[in-house]
This record gives sequence, C-alpha cells and structure tokens, in this order.
Amino acid sequence: MKNAILLFILFCLFFSCKSNNEINLKIKEAEELIRTEQPDSAFALLESITNPDVLNDKTFARFCLIHAGLSEQLGEDMPFVPQMERANDYYEKHGSPEEKMNCLLYLGMSYEEETDFDWAMKSYLKAVEMAKKANNYLLAGKLYKKIAGLHDYEDNYDEAQRYQLLSGEYYLKGGDSLNYIYSIRDIGWIYTLKEEYGEASESYQKAYQLALNMNDSLLLSSMTNRLGINYKELGDYSLAEKYLYQSIAYDEAGSAPTYLALADLYTRKKDYEKTREYIEMVSMRCTPKCKLTGGLLYQLYLLEKEQGNYFLSLNYYEQYVNYADSIADLQARADVLKVERRYEYADLLNDNNELENRNQWIVIACVSLLVVSLFLLVLYKYRIALKNEYILNQQKRISEANQALQEKEFAVKGLNDDILNIRENILRSSAVYKKIIKNSQSIEEAKKYPLTDQDWLTLKEILKTTYFLFIDNLQNQIPNLTEDEIRFCCLLKIGLNSQQLSILLNIQSASVSHKRYRIMKKGQLENTDITLEKFIFGL
Repeated sequence: MKNAILLFILFCLFFSCKSNNEINLKIKEAEELIRTEQPDSAFALLESITNPDVLNDKTFARFCLIHAGLSEQLGEDMPFVPQMERANDYYEKHGSPEEKMNCLLYLGMSYEEETDFDWAMKSYLKAVEMAKKANNYLLAGKLYKKIAGLHDYEDNYDEAQRYQLLSGEYYLKGGDSLNYIYSIRDIGWIYTLKEEYGEASESYQKAYQLALNMNDSLLLSSMTNRLGINYKELGDYSLAEKYLYQSIAYDEAGSAPTYLALADLYTRKKDYEKTREYIEMVSMRCTPKCKLTGGLLYQLYLLEKEQGNYFLSLNYYEQYVNYADSIADLQARADVLKVERRYEYADLLNDNNELENRNQWIVIACVSLLVVSLFLLVLYKYRIALKNEYILNQQKRISEANQALQEKEFAVKGLNDDILNIRENILRSSAVYKKIIKNSQSIEEAKKYPLTDQDWLTLKEILKTTYFLFIDNLQNQIPNLTEDEIRFCCLLKIGLNSQQLSILLNIQSASVSHKRYRIMKKGQLENTDITLEKFIFGL
C-alpha cells in the first residue's frame, strides 16, 4: 500500500513537471518571436496556454508581463485583474525597478478595462512616482497620459489638461518629440470639449508649428484636421476650409473623416451642392476600418432636412438611429462576453484552488484515498447534473431569445417592404416617370418630347432615392458601363419591356437586343441562365 501511494505521488509530480516545462518552452519561444518582431505569432502562442495559473509565481509573473505587453501592442484585452495582481505581488518582492513599473502600468490598464478607475488611478500614480525616481521620462509621460485619460472619461477636464501637460513635459525630457506634440494636440481637444475654442486654436497652432519640423504627413494631417474642425466651431469658415483642405493634401488615403467635416461645413454655409459632392467623396472612400456610416447618415439627414426634403430626411434619420442602436447592441454583447470571460476565469481559479486543496488532503489522508475518491465521484456527478440543468436552461433561454429576435426581424422586413412600396409610389408619381411611360407608348410623343439630359439626371436621382444602392451596385457589378448603358439599365429597373424601349429610344427591336447583349457581355452574364432584367431587379 505504501509503495502504491509513493508511485501515485511520483506519477503526479512527473506529469506536473512535464506540463510546466512545455509552458516554459512556449514562453521562451514567444520571447524569441517578440525579438524577431512577430508580435501576432507570439500572442497566439501565449493564448494557446490554457491554464497558466498552475505555474509557479516567478514563471507566472513573467508570463503575465509578456502577455500584457503584447496585448497593449496589438490592442487586445489585458490579462485578468487577479492575474496581474498576482504578478504584481511577485514583482514587488523580487522584480527589477523596470519590471515593477511596467507591471503597475499593466495592472492599471487591467483595472481600467474592468472600469475600476479608482484602483487604476492608484496603480498609475504609484508607477509614475517610481518612473520619475528612475528618470524613466518616457514611461512617466505615458503614465501621465493614462491618468489624463481617466480624468477625461469622468469629464474632469481641468485635471485631464494638467496631466496632459505633465505628460508632454516628460515626453520632451525623454526626447520623444512626436508624443510631446500629440500631448499638446490633446490639450487642445480638451479645450474643444469645454467649448473654449480660442484656447483650443492656440494649442492646435502650437502643435501644428512643431509638427511642421517633423515632416510626418500623418501627424500634419491630424493637426490640420483638428484646426479645421475647431475653426468650423468658431464660425471662421474660410480658415476651416483652408486647414481641412490641407489635411486632405497631407493624407489623401485617410481623408474620409475630413471630407465628412467639409460636408458639415458646407451644410452650415448652405452650399448644398458642395455638401452633396463631399458626401459622395466620403462614400467613395469609406472602408470597413473607416467606421463613418453613422456620421454619413446623420449628415445626409441634416442636408435633406435643410433642403426641405422631410420624407427623405426622416428616412436617413431612421437609418442613422438603427445604425446607432446596432452599434450599441454590439458593444453591449461585447461587454457581456467580457463579463462571462471574467466569470469563467474566476470559476476556473476557484476550481484550481479547490483542486490544489484537494490534492493536499489526498497526500495527508492517503489512507482514506478510496473513500475520498468515491465522495469526489458522487460530488462530480452531482455538479455535472447541475451544470447540465444549467446548460439546458440557458439553451431554452437562448432559443426563446432567438425566436423573439426572429419575430422582430420579420416585423422589420415587413416595415422595409412598406417603405419600399412608398418609395416606388413616389417614383411612379414623379413627372419624369410619367413622361417616360407616355413616350414609351407613342412614337410621336417620343419624337416630339424626347428625354433631356436633365430628365435622365432626375430619373437617376429618383432611383437613388427609391433604390438607394442600385446605381452603386450596378457600377460595382459592371464597372465599365457607358452612360448610355446605365440609362438603359435604369429604364429596365422601372419595368420597361423591349417594345417600350424601342419606342422610347427610337431604335429597332434588334438594337434593343444588341444593347441588352452588350451589357450582359460586360457583366459576364451571356453564358448564364439569368436574364438582364432579373439581374437588374436583383440589384
């Protein structure tokens, strides 16, 4: 019996050491990947470590520090607060000054992620004092910026400006001119939030003059963008235009937000033609990373409202509200997932503690191993039964929630159909639509009152209002269409048949067929079963 117990203990120790060695190898490999500038691969490797909490304190602290550094660099979630607290406890006793300061920084960021701002502030303040004593000016500047961010979040703007100023001073001491300029810019932004636009202009101008020496186009674009927006709020539209145009010149690739600011500027100046021009430029430059959909919809709402197009304005406003609600819903879901992850980690930590205590009792009470094993088996089954019941209840709730969501989706679909019917009724009641239908029924009418360029432009605008993605989708699907072919497709979209097209366009039926074939060929549809009409109606 004694030998069996010893073998069991040795067996557990062997596999525990083997597991720790594998984790240590992964940590070393991650450090090597960081040295070769492969942070994504290093982060993925650390994420593959499923249970780092079983490591000894030294290795665990090292793991947390590396993981937190990569999380900050890649914009990922920081390690959990209990993990960073455990790492900080170790470094407070055994770490170098650099390790202590960095760990306090990451601990503060972890607190901040969990919206525990008081403890985040305490961590940052403790770290900044250590950084100042160690003459680590760059870290002190970074920490002061974090503290300023906490005050800004709580609308304590005066304190936020004070700490931004300290941040800039320490960045300057550390020779980081770029972050020094950004600190001055951020002070200006706080003045903007306080609606003190004159003081904001002074900060932005100071930052801009310093940025001119850096020869960094992205930095200069950011500064001129802020100046333009600030002068717009001051009502100095000529200076606002000047700086916004400069911002675009510095960074054409990232100019979508600046074009949106210009659209707002021209709406205020009541120059609606230019407003539409810049809104179109924003639409052309929007990318998945741009995230300007909400601002674009709101600007369209303001534009149509200013021009008295209240129905269209209301439509854009509804789209804006729906978009904002969807973003809020996604954020709420992300927050719920974070809470669930923290809960699962706490549960896992409790399970690990229970397991550790249980193993200690097994060593102490090895004589009663069989009884304890039976007890744990019963407890395990009971817990599994409880978890299964919990899972079933959760599945039931999810099913009910999905059903409710499906019902809402059906309701929204019905509403969308009603809105589309209203838009189509507006199309059919328009003068240009009536003229097209009338001309398509009489050769004499078509010759006597041919469609003018203004009629074609009006038709396209009404189609954009009725099917607001039709023209864009058509040009995306068949990008090399001529203006004449686009007009032909517009006539198909409103439902004209071949005979009506022949009469309206004053061409033979064969020519109508040739036009249809050329368009299908450009869209690579000629060898498919789909007709051009069906393709057009699907856009």
